[in-house]
Amino acid sequence: DRHIAMLRLAKIRAESGEGWGFIKNLSSTGMMLEVHPSFELGENISAELTEDQILSGVVRWRENALVGIEFSKPIDVSKILAKPHETVSGRIARLPRIEVSHPINLYQGSELIHGDICDISPAGICVQTDSTFALGKNLRLSVPELLNINGVVRWQSGNRVGIAFSQRLPLDDLMVWLSTFYRAAKIDAVELAELNQEDNMSRARDLAAESLPFHVIGHDDLGKEILIDKMDTATQALIQFKATSKFFYRVSIRNADNVELSIGTIVLRAFDEERLAAKP
Repeated sequence: DRHIAMLRLAKIRAESGEGWGFIKNLSSTGMMLEVHPSFELGENISAELTEDQILSGVVRWRENALVGIEFSKPIDVSKILAKPHETVSGRIARLPRIEVSHPINLYQGSELIHGDICDISPAGICVQTDSTFALGKNLRLSVPELLNINGVVRWQSGNRVGIAFSQRLPLDDLMVWLSTFYRAAKIDAVELAELNQEDNMSRARDLAAESLPFHVIGHDDLGKEILIDKMDTATQALIQFKATSKFFYRVSIRNADNVELSIGTIVLRAFDEERLAAKP
């Protein structure tokens, strides 16, 4: 069966969550994907090219970032290669967004506004917040792992706000962030279920601050560890984590006692650092 080489962005849905990937080649019976090495894949996955184009199949092999998928049933390749068409509502089908529940800080001038991410794509984001914004308003968005992003308010419906990024997010950065986000959520699920009291939540936020500095460690595919840098704050550690993740099979953050800290714990600490810095 002839495989057609291509580079097509798709939303990948797996048991661990959702993420972005590239379709590298395609045939009527299968495809090869490129996803971030730390993005976990179950046996069954789906790849959404647009809102109404979904390819489902079974993982047959994986080598680092490359994954081989066998389709559940043969597909019509010509339809997949065709230009996006109009949906039932009459608009052009767009690339699906990744649904994420994650805190975010918005800056309207010097005013700090807290919100939660609803969904995200390389071109824009939907945020839930109690604040009201004027259409066309320029905002600065701060997510510790993604650094600072500038955007423009395009729409608001109730407490949901649609923001278009001034520049598209680098897909590598977005793939790294999503893969670490889902891994952190999986690691922290049991811990967060137990930390339901306010004093315990405060203790969880303080875990990352113990035994400074933070050690950012790179791991290759043979298990060798390389000390990338030592950082005094969680925010600095996340910046270094993001900048180096694409160069290693895996990157971890440890404290001075050589205990690996989950990304979820580091993120909470980074948000606390940012809020303290914003106080007069």
